[in-house]
Amino acid sequence: MTDPWTPFRFGGGHTLPNRFLLAPMTTDASDPDGMVSAGERAFVRRRSLSGFGGLISSCAYVHEDGRSWNGIGAAKPGHLPSLEALAGDLRAGGGLAILQIYDGGRIARPALIGEGRMRAPSAVASLRPGAPTPREMTGAEVDDLVGCFGAAAERARQAGFDGVELHGANHYLLHQFFSPRANRRRDRWGGDRDARMRFPLAVVRAAREAAGPGMVLGYRITPFEPEPDGYGLDDALALVDRLAGLGLDYIHVSLDDFRLQRPQREDRNYLVACAPTGGDGRSPLAEIRAVIAGRCAVVACGGVGTLADARAAMAAGGDLVAVGRAPLIDPDWLRKLADGREADIAVRFPHAPEDIAARCAIPPRMVDYLLSRPGWIKREDA
Repeated sequence: MTDPWTPFRFGGGHTLPNRFLLAPMTTDASDPDGMVSAGERAFVRRRSLSGFGGLISSCAYVHEDGRSWNGIGAAKPGHLPSLEALAGDLRAGGGLAILQIYDGGRIARPALIGEGRMRAPSAVASLRPGAPTPREMTGAEVDDLVGCFGAAAERARQAGFDGVELHGANHYLLHQFFSPRANRRRDRWGGDRDARMRFPLAVVRAAREAAGPGMVLGYRITPFEPEPDGYGLDDALALVDRLAGLGLDYIHVSLDDFRLQRPQREDRNYLVACAPTGGDGRSPLAEIRAVIAGRCAVVACGGVGTLADARAAMAAGGDLVAVGRAPLIDPDWLRKLADGREADIAVRFPHAPEDIAARCAIPPRMVDYLLSRPGWIKREDA
């Protein structure tokens, strides 16, 4: 099946009207208390109205000490009204609303959480230049965080979301616990590969119990780390095999380009994609699909800008296709694809920051965030 316009039904009964998902994107534009801002609401509503089958929110933090940017909160009952508003905006165009939840661990932002409050699986700093060394979490704190993920999933259900995505990729806390580079614990939460799986698996179980069987539950995973002491594709496949047996509805494969054969690396610009060609010949997407063996859906992500790209991503192993950069630049991207107006799709941002905000329906603080990442976006000439 390579037709992205066909519906897709999850096991719990929710149906996507098409196979396109709006990928989760950092806005860095929420209110300081974690409430969704008016600019964020306009951002997601505009894209929802273009017809996505499902929309995955920007990350919502599950604990105050896990904030990596000015994002939405799902950490306390007071966040519920904000989450309700966000769910309504995400489903404005008829698609499913999915809340992505996370904890930053060692890549939380000290300016937001306070100096000395950063905690992680082990006292090992991120590779980002100038990154502080976190303190190692106690066993009680690990247990508490499992509960925080469950509580956030429960709030998503109460707020009217159709699903929850657990962010286990891109060097956040769930990723850190699985990584031998980041997790050097000597208790039950660290050690060999099976031991390093315990935290992600416990979080999935807690989220499923809290959300209930009717909600869509997904997990986002980075398929490998390039460092000598990081995990490889075979390790990720072992985790995927365990995850797929826990009642997940989908696994979201986090790549800058679905064609990638080489790893991503961590640096100051978050993630940098390596070349799509010249790898070891293994396709993470195809191998993950083979391991899952129909137990849940596979979401392909990265490098999709055209209808042909979407079909290629499905042919490569995706049941669903998550798209971020294209609808970020052109909020009407999907509507234009559906109408056969691919030639009318904008592929560059306006040059002036104020025009990016106005023409692309992007909050000004998100524009600042995007412009702080040179090379990630293309702009029109001045």
